[in-house]
Amino acid sequence: MPKTIVDLVILNAKQLLTMVPSESDEEGENPLGIIEDGAVAVKDGKIFAVGKTNDVLAQIDFKKDTVQIDADGKVVMPGFVDPHTHVVFKGTREREFILRHQGVPYMKILKEENTGIISTVRWTRKAKFEELLEITKKHISEMIDWGTTTLEIKSGYGLNLEEEIKILRIARYLGEHSPLNIKTTLLAAHIIPPEYHMRDEKYVDLVISDIIPIIAKNGLADFNDVWCEKGAFTREQAKKILRVGIKNGLIPKVHADEMSDAGGAKLAAEVKAISADHLTYASEEGLEKMKEAGVVAVLLPVTTFSLGKDKFADGGKMVEMGLTVALGTDYNPGTSMCPSMPLVISFAVVRLKMDIVSALYGATLNAAKAIGLENEVGSLEVGKRANVNVLNIKNYEEIPYRIGENYVETVISNGEILKGGPNA
Repeated sequence: MPKTIVDLVILNAKQLLTMVPSESDEEGENPLGIIEDGAVAVKDGKIFAVGKTNDVLAQIDFKKDTVQIDADGKVVMPGFVDPHTHVVFKGTREREFILRHQGVPYMKILKEENTGIISTVRWTRKAKFEELLEITKKHISEMIDWGTTTLEIKSGYGLNLEEEIKILRIARYLGEHSPLNIKTTLLAAHIIPPEYHMRDEKYVDLVISDIIPIIAKNGLADFNDVWCEKGAFTREQAKKILRVGIKNGLIPKVHADEMSDAGGAKLAAEVKAISADHLTYASEEGLEKMKEAGVVAVLLPVTTFSLGKDKFADGGKMVEMGLTVALGTDYNPGTSMCPSMPLVISFAVVRLKMDIVSALYGATLNAAKAIGLENEVGSLEVGKRANVNVLNIKNYEEIPYRIGENYVETVISNGEILKGGPNA
């Protein structure tokens, strides 16, 4: 049988986490699908072969420039998937961070002119496309350094048609002109902009009549999101916005029950959203409805930590209930200037009461499900995109244990090396 010439191969991994349990593992003893002395071969940006090093070598051949990476003594796993980010913005809000931890309530900060989301909206609106693109590239470069190869990008710092278009054009541009895998989300319903103060319904009408149809018609977004929370959008407003999005071909998402049980989880189930995110205060009834509707729970523990809250979403309970639980950074200038999915995994184990297996699925395959990419990324399977991380650790259990340490040595997305390589 002739061998196939490949472009890249990773060999000799001490542990290769495929995230695909073997069919023969009836006892569930290898839920991460770990292959010892494992290898991954890549051709044309896709995974060509996965298995024991000798078995993979038996299937492949090399050309002069085939890249060979020796992962002896290291862990190899899928590239991290971040299903919830707000990375297109200008300006930082460190003053706001200090105010929060001096006791100023977060919802009060949101309404201040020079702090909160509105301050980011002002700065982002003033930024030209090219400037904002360069700023966003820097944000994403930080995420790549921590092993993220797939991400969702939300708008929401424009809050008018022109500016929401600008943000989503940048997100689409990055998806088309980089080796990353990017999905985009319209979040025009992030907060009421200052020019619509005391005229909430007028802004809801603008979102419904203008912003959603035009964004959808121009193919700028995959999803339509809304922040359903006291001080943001009511459940009825959110439902109206999401239903119009559905009519225009945008898949619904919900910022749900972050600060209180505002009915966001129930709403996500009602509209059959692909995900409901945050869920710190979601009711058990809401979570059950999400499970029945197949809604992915996306948990964002670094945001809860940054806000100084004692109550974290109970990820462990959600897993026990049978929900699909994903994890994200919520990278944004106000509550989570965090590019690190490994740190999120640590928080998931320490504060969300999740076991390590659930946390790792939350950062890979389940996160891919939250953005509709589970058939392309999130696991190491033949035919999927070659998104692979090489970690300079000896055992996958070190991932949450090494809190804040960047052990991500090599990052590969769609077969292209973005960090590290053969001599890393």
